[in-house]
Amino acid sequence: MDTPLILPICSVQPDFQSSVRDVNDGFVPEEKFWVSFYKTGEDSVHGEVHVSLNDRDRNLVVFNGRKGISFKAGAEPNSYLAACNERGIPDTKVSIPAETFSDPLPQANKGVKISAFDIAPDGSQFAAGYDDGSVYIVPISPSSSVGHSVARRTHLSTITSLRFFPSSRVLLTSSADFSLSVLPADLPTSTPLSSDPTRITPVRTLKGHTRSVTSTAIIARGRTILSASKDATLRLWDVSSGTQVRTMNTQAYTSVNAISAGEKAESVFAPPPNGTSSAVPVAMDPREVETADKVVYCALSSGSFETFDLGTKLPVYLSPNSSTTSSPSLESIAYSPSHSLLATGSVNGIVTVYDTRSLGTPLAKFKRNGASIEDLAFTSSPSGPDIGLAIATSDGLPYVANVRPEGPSVRAELVGTDCDGVRCVRVGCEGHVWTAGDDGIVRQYEM
Repeated sequence: MDTPLILPICSVQPDFQSSVRDVNDGFVPEEKFWVSFYKTGEDSVHGEVHVSLNDRDRNLVVFNGRKGISFKAGAEPNSYLAACNERGIPDTKVSIPAETFSDPLPQANKGVKISAFDIAPDGSQFAAGYDDGSVYIVPISPSSSVGHSVARRTHLSTITSLRFFPSSRVLLTSSADFSLSVLPADLPTSTPLSSDPTRITPVRTLKGHTRSVTSTAIIARGRTILSASKDATLRLWDVSSGTQVRTMNTQAYTSVNAISAGEKAESVFAPPPNGTSSAVPVAMDPREVETADKVVYCALSSGSFETFDLGTKLPVYLSPNSSTTSSPSLESIAYSPSHSLLATGSVNGIVTVYDTRSLGTPLAKFKRNGASIEDLAFTSSPSGPDIGLAIATSDGLPYVANVRPEGPSVRAELVGTDCDGVRCVRVGCEGHVWTAGDDGIVRQYEM
C-alpha cells in the first residue's frame, strides 16, 4: 500500500455564518459566500452559494448553490452539508465551532501563535503555550467568578508540548530550550475575568535533554512521565524527585518528533516482530510506577516509527521505510490501545493507520494535499462502533476522517480558520474536538 488514497477537500468562506445571520435577521434580503472543492490531480470547483429567506416561511433560510455545488443545514447543531455533483463528492459534514476562545489569550492579530495545547481530562480548563515560553491556563466554564492563570516565561523558548496530569490540576510543559517543567493548575477562585491573571511558577524543572524537547507523555497516574527530543532519546522521569530514571536511544540516533504511549494492546509484539533480540532487558527502577505494561510509539524524522516496551526499556519494533530513498519525516502519531489502532502523519500530508496487532501492513493510507500533518487524535462514537481520526494540518484545513468500520473518508470538515496553520488537535472528555494554532484562537467542535 505505497500509494495513498486521495481524499477531497471542501473549503468554505471562513465568515460565511455572518452572511447567514445577516439574512436570517433581516438586515439584507440576500447574501452569498463561496464554497470550493479540491482533489489532488483533478480540477478544483469554486462556486457561490446564495442565501435568502423562504418566500412562505420567513424563518427558514434557503441555500442556492451554483456550479454544481449544493449546500444545506445539517441535522446536528452547528453543522451543514456540502456536496459537489460535478466531482461526485457526496454530502460532506461542515462543522462550525460551537465555541471559540480568544479572550483572555494573547491577541492573535499581533502575530502571537499557539504552539502547544491541551484539554484537562475533566473538561474544566485548557492550556495554551506560545513561542515566548509563556503558558496560559483558561477555565472553560463561562462563569465570571473564575479567572485564568499565566506562567510567564516558564521556558526560554517555544513551548512544544502541554499535557495535563490525570488530576486535571497539574500541567506538564516542554520546550525548545531542552527542558520540561511541572506547573500547578488549580482553578483560580473568585477572580473576575477582567482582573489580572493568577501568576504561577513551576514546582519542578527537569533538565537532561541536549536538544529541543518535542513531545511528552504521562504514564498512568502521573508519578512517572516520558519525554522525547531531537537529541534522539526518550527519557523517563520521576516527578516527585524531579530526577531522570532512564534514557532510551532511537535506532541510528534519529530525532523524535512526537510520541504516544499507552497500555500494550492484545497480542502486540508477541512474538517479537524483529525476531529474537540479544539485548538484555533493563531492571525496573524503584522510582518507576506503572510502566511495566506500557509501550510508547515514536514518530521519527527518518520517516519510520519505532516502538519501545517501557517494561523492558527495549525497542520492539521499527517500521520499514516505504521506499529506497529517504522517506518524509513523521511529524505526528496517535495510539489508541482500546481499539488497537495506531496512526502516523507525515510532513508531506500522508496519514497511515495500522492495527497494532499486525504492524507490517497498514490498514489505510491517505492524503488530501501536501500540507504537513501537525497532530492526530482518535475519536469514537459513544453510541456506535465508528472510529474517527481528527487531523490538524499546516494549511489550516483540519478535518475528521472515518477510520472504522468504513474508511478512509472525510467525516467532517472543521471550518473557521482562514489559511492559518492548525498545530494542535485534542478530543475532550465529551468527545468534542478542539483545535488551536497560528491564528491564536482555540476552537471547540461538537461531534
